[in-house]
Amino acid sequence: MMRLSARTIGKLLFGAVGLLNVAPGLIALTPSQLATVYGVMSDDVTGTLLLRHRAVMLALLGVALLAAAVMPRLRTPVVIVAAVGKLSFIALVWTTPGAHPKLTPVALADVGALVALGTAAFLLRARTTQVRTAEARTAEARTAEARTTPGRTA
Repeated sequence: MMRLSARTIGKLLFGAVGLLNVAPGLIALTPSQLATVYGVMSDDVTGTLLLRHRAVMLALLGVALLAAAVMPRLRTPVVIVAAVGKLSFIALVWTTPGAHPKLTPVALADVGALVALGTAAFLLRARTTQVRTAEARTAEARTAEARTTPGRTA
């Protein structure tokens, strides 16, 4: 049985949440799927355009999450943006009377995505902290050695 490291699990979770966000991007290309996914069937061109735009924005967030899986410097800002987006959608769905019932599973998927993203951020941050601590100890040891060894500089 293969044992995955915390770092690998964290990256996989970032990737999974990224793919979850990329998937709705297909709606931008196939607006007929709006009724299937969101329960929205509208002849209103403006409403359809807004939902398609939402799909594009989700896909862009998904691409950012996929990039953050392998680029540590992107993780904090991408996690913040993803969390704000997901929390706002969840809050809007649960506080809007008469919201279509098909939005509830979408909101619950966002809850799951938030849990996965939080876990990923924790696992990768813990690993990053361990690496930084080890690097700092190594640097301190070299500095101490340089101080005690005559003729050697750090």
